[in-house]
Amino acid sequence: MNGFLSSLELRCSKNALYVCFKGIHEDYLTARYAEALEQFCQTMQGKPWARIVDLRHWSVTAAQSQQLMVHLLQQDLKRGLTLEYVLWPADVIGRWQIEQTLKSLNAENTFEVFHPTDDEDEALAALETNGFSIDFGAVTRHESRCWQLTQTQKDKS
Repeated sequence: MNGFLSSLELRCSKNALYVCFKGIHEDYLTARYAEALEQFCQTMQGKPWARIVDLRHWSVTAAQSQQLMVHLLQQDLKRGLTLEYVLWPADVIGRWQIEQTLKSLNAENTFEVFHPTDDEDEALAALETNGFSIDFGAVTRHESRCWQLTQTQKDKS
């Protein structure tokens, strides 16, 4: 079997999150993300907040996980998310998936919340210009090992 290490890294400022997903995302990392988000939103107490989501080393999410992430994003809007920058993955399918998701979420709002970009500096500057702190603290990291069967093992099963 081949192992793929997937990870979720979170850093918080007083009113913003920096989230970095790497690898293949599945239920364990999605659950850790939902927990961290809940804690952050409780500290925000309904005040406006922002987020940068780094997906540059991300692989396409399975449909079930994608639906859960859309649900979390809709909840975030209700809990005060007012600005989000998404750093695109290099993968064309991943870009398409993100573009479709962000387009549908932005259509539900009176103002555009979600902004895709290739430039981390642009995202940081936009948060700071809009009054959000980019003084992100220490990284909290969650890891998950995903297993993929090699072709020989698939043939034996």
